[in-house]
Amino acid sequence: MRHLQFLCLARLTGTSLASGYWEARGTGLSLDWRTQQSEVAMPPEMKRPYKFGGGALLASGVLFAVLAFLDFRTGPPPSNGAEILLWRDAQALVLDFVSEVFFFATVLLIPGTIALYQDLVDVDKTKAAAGCGIIAATIPVMAVMLVVHGRLIYPIYGMRVDTPEAAALVVMVFYGGLHAVYLLLAVATIVLSLAMRRGAYARGIAYLGFATAALDIVGSYPWAIGPWLTLVCELSFAGWFVAVGSQLFKMRSTAA
Repeated sequence: MRHLQFLCLARLTGTSLASGYWEARGTGLSLDWRTQQSEVAMPPEMKRPYKFGGGALLASGVLFAVLAFLDFRTGPPPSNGAEILLWRDAQALVLDFVSEVFFFATVLLIPGTIALYQDLVDVDKTKAAAGCGIIAATIPVMAVMLVVHGRLIYPIYGMRVDTPEAAALVVMVFYGGLHAVYLLLAVATIVLSLAMRRGAYARGIAYLGFATAALDIVGSYPWAIGPWLTLVCELSFAGWFVAVGSQLFKMRSTAA
């Protein structure tokens, strides 16, 4: 198997790597595949998907951080439908930005998740597939939540949520969906952090992932913990995406 790995690398870098393999084999040296991989210059066409995906994950994390501050600015929704309508009208501009920022942050998760899977699949295929698969499963849930949130904010053919009962239903569905997303992402973060401990990621990012997963679980109950602790949990959630995306972008863009 190692012989085949070196032959593949030789096709990218020339015969010197292949000759190095036979020298190492003759002297009984054991060469690590991931170390050799990081020392070989990657062609630009191989680096491009990782750079794009890492940048997308980084940008998604930044947008989720912006979303956390927007949520803090609007405050938690009231507990009855009539007051929700008044809250909606008073925070209309900020809620518009919440919807738009949430949309782009969700879309950017798609290339980011693909790049993260491609990077971790050689480290631990099972954990990479499980963790990234859970993230991928949350993306359509977020899309549905965006549609629900939009019905509170934007009119469609002149129709808009304008009754207390409908407003209360929209808020319950939206925050119930957020609760499910946070719990799913907590599991995904733990699984991926376990894989990162065996990969080329900084150990601190793996431990940040474990802390983020715990805060994701806490943050899935915003109605119970209050706005300040919710802000901390949301910033931790966003910060992990920023850290992983920047590390992924840096590793693949500087590989030489």
